[in-house]
Amino acid sequence: MVRALADLHIHSNHSDGIYSPKQLVDMAIDLGLGGIALTDHDTIGGNSEFLIEGDKNDLACIPGVEISTEYRGYELHLLGYYVPSDRPELQDRLTAFRDERNTRFPKMVQKLRDLGFDVADSEVEEIMRTAASPGRPHLARILVEMGVVMNIDEAFAMYLAEGKPAYVKRARPDITEGIRILREVGAVPVLAHPLYYSGSDLRSLLIDLKESGLLGVEVVYNYERNSIPEEDTKQVKNAAKGLGLIETGGTDFHGDNTHNELGSMTVSIEAIAQLSRAASLLRNL
Repeated sequence: MVRALADLHIHSNHSDGIYSPKQLVDMAIDLGLGGIALTDHDTIGGNSEFLIEGDKNDLACIPGVEISTEYRGYELHLLGYYVPSDRPELQDRLTAFRDERNTRFPKMVQKLRDLGFDVADSEVEEIMRTAASPGRPHLARILVEMGVVMNIDEAFAMYLAEGKPAYVKRARPDITEGIRILREVGAVPVLAHPLYYSGSDLRSLLIDLKESGLLGVEVVYNYERNSIPEEDTKQVKNAAKGLGLIETGGTDFHGDNTHNELGSMTVSIEAIAQLSRAASLLRNL
């Protein structure tokens, strides 16, 4: 069997996913995927296990990361591909980003308690102990387990999304800084789920970010907003036309019903080769 497809946006239990890197590799093999990328939020702690398991199973595994950034008042996410594990300056920056998360998380817990929800200390302590990057999905799952909401989407819509009563904003780097951080360590910066951007037109955004060093854009993604994924892909492709950006895609898999099932949104395995070549060029600059 030719494993020709890749899912290049996946999260593990090192950030706000459910499954371990090993489990993700096993699942990808079972699905017949040719490659996957681990893109945990603000941490590369799972990448070592991920790469070891990929080698064992002859699966192309791309070590990555996802960073939340700011662009003219909007939150935009950067995916970094072929992130090295031996660059202390990157580790220092990611540690600072995680410290922001660790400061924010208890504030959101307190807001939920102020709303009358008895969030158990034991659950909060377990998340803080085991997750390198605690975030809103962790709290959403608690609210579902408590019976406060029916599902994770409802938890965000009622309490955790921006502007909702338990939301707490955290400091984010400017996106140009995020691009620079990734490029300086030889990682390929790619704009994640670009249609979440609600500012000016997407074409202008991509031109601006390319001038700042962006090398790719996620074109295949299911936004779960009553749209048709194929039309979303076409829209992003048209916006990126002629810019020479690498086109990636994936499920944003977390292991629960917040996003899509592993392997349900994929791109050609050729995207991995393009990312690899781009990373090599960056490291030879």
